[in-house]
Amino acid sequence: ERSSPSMRAIHTASAALALCLVALAGWHLQNRDTHFELFSKSAAAVAPQQTTELSWLQTSSFVDQIYMYAGLAVDNKHETGFIAKEIRKHNYQTVVRLFTSLDDATVRAVLWDQSVHCLVWPPLVRYPGISETAKTDLRAYAAAGNNVVFLGNYVAVQFMNDVFGFQLTDDYQNGPYYRNDRNVRNTPFQYLPSRIEQASIETYAVKTRSLPPGGKSMLDTLGATIAFAVRYDMGTVCYVGYNYNTPFHADQWTRVLHSAIDM
Repeated sequence: ERSSPSMRAIHTASAALALCLVALAGWHLQNRDTHFELFSKSAAAVAPQQTTELSWLQTSSFVDQIYMYAGLAVDNKHETGFIAKEIRKHNYQTVVRLFTSLDDATVRAVLWDQSVHCLVWPPLVRYPGISETAKTDLRAYAAAGNNVVFLGNYVAVQFMNDVFGFQLTDDYQNGPYYRNDRNVRNTPFQYLPSRIEQASIETYAVKTRSLPPGGKSMLDTLGATIAFAVRYDMGTVCYVGYNYNTPFHADQWTRVLHSAIDM
């Protein structure tokens, strides 16, 4: 039985419509894949930038406990409280334990506390009265794998020389100070800005060439280092030559402090 002309026309139109639908579906799938590929590439391009910018907040957890000296050799009324607050900035879980006496029993109790692995000395206003026994304990504390951080000024530099046998020589160079990319690799200092501004005239640098073996400058300019770390047996001795007595560029210098503590 022959189909009528109208039926043949309907069949032809149906076949053409089906072909159009198949072609449209194929175009849609291809376009979706292309869109997904472009989105993936753009996301991959953005991700490293975000990681770099936020990496200093995404590193391994900050130390949970710190001992800090707050006795007669420092300015208790002003700097001690401010520095403790800056240590806990972005690290509110960190407990800062203060000690005020430097007698042998107190120093030994602090250094033998197995739960605390970082000791901070704020900027000293006078040379601390500490015995040879306490100095020996301090060296043993660092050598056992702990971190001792000194802040501030040339009294601290002299104290470090006397305790650890260094021969550090003080220096002064105007900032800014630059991250030493050769030395900061695989340390918390690598996440600092490439340039740290001078916050005040009370920055206290050390001649880079006077660093002991195992010492590495992290921030420096013109042969003067404002922040360095010294490998001391299994531990570390760090120095940040800033007095923390002004709010100017405070965020930058707080990050330097965090980097030293986190060594």
